[in-house]
Amino acid sequence: MAPRLNGRPTEVIGPTSSPPSPEDLPAEAAADTEVRDTPAEVDAAFRAQRGIAIAYFLVFLVLVAAFPVLTITLQWWTGARVLGELSPGFVAAAGGLYLAFAVIGIAAARLSASVESRMLGGQQHPDDDAGASAGSGEAPR
Repeated sequence: MAPRLNGRPTEVIGPTSSPPSPEDLPAEAAADTEVRDTPAEVDAAFRAQRGIAIAYFLVFLVLVAAFPVLTITLQWWTGARVLGELSPGFVAAAGGLYLAFAVIGIAAARLSASVESRMLGGQQHPDDDAGASAGSGEAPR
């Protein structure tokens, strides 16, 4: 007698000697295969991500290094008063840097995610472009 699950007969599947080939998979499973990136694509994406990280680090470094330079070179940076008894340097350090760092972090994260999504994963085939333009009502050029 065959084993039953929820009142239905089931088939017992034992371990197989090899993984199934693409021909053995159902049509919907074969169409849903994972896209693999080549080592050259991954290397190019890594180089682009490294360039983005270096560029945003340099912006961060300039912002942080500007405070001692401004304190040494500009007397009004610490001598003037803008909000009550607060100097422009204190206001910039207390609030401006946090805001600037948040903007830099968000911009770097968005750019990195955009570069990664464009360079890795979703590879388009030449016939995909023709289908997209035909569906949008535009004539292919």
